[in-house]
Amino acid sequence: MSARWTAVARGAGVLAVAIWLAACQQPAKPRSYEFFMEDGLAREGVLARCNQDRHTSVNDPECDNARHAAATLAASGEHERAQNYERESSRKLEELRDRAARKQQAEEQAAAAAKAAEKEAYESQWRDKGAASANGAGPISDNGADDRESLSQLPARPELKIAAVEPPKADVQPEKPEIEHAAVIPRPFRDSSLQR
Repeated sequence: MSARWTAVARGAGVLAVAIWLAACQQPAKPRSYEFFMEDGLAREGVLARCNQDRHTSVNDPECDNARHAAATLAASGEHERAQNYERESSRKLEELRDRAARKQQAEEQAAAAAKAAEKEAYESQWRDKGAASANGAGPISDNGADDRESLSQLPARPELKIAAVEPPKADVQPEKPEIEHAAVIPRPFRDSSLQR
């Protein structure tokens, strides 16, 4: 039985070698554009082979398919990159606008707070003076002494009284000027070169 199996194995081996030789002698069908679109490793290998010997690869359909697939992928990658740049640019512009709006709002709030603080300081100045005069305390000088005594030494401000005065009546009336109405007669035109 082992002799029989040996014969079968030899026959199968011979048949396999014959099939292999027949397959090697037939020209291989070039891989398609779609194949290279899906298989990046095969595409890069064929492109490397085709770029080494450009003269012989000019009429090779497999090289054409690989180059066409690479060009298509590069164009779609460029389109995606442009869209990504546009989206990123729009996002950054929006962030800049938001930041500028927040900065402007903060400046307006700070200005309003400063104005309110200034107004409060101004009003509190008058409230403090009014409260001090209501408590009987006089104005305080720079050295901290009571100035009521010094104010009492100042002369009082005199009151002005104005009497009602009527304007004088004018007895003299101005005369109306008389205007002469005279006709102006134009002189005839004379040429200065004719006068001698």
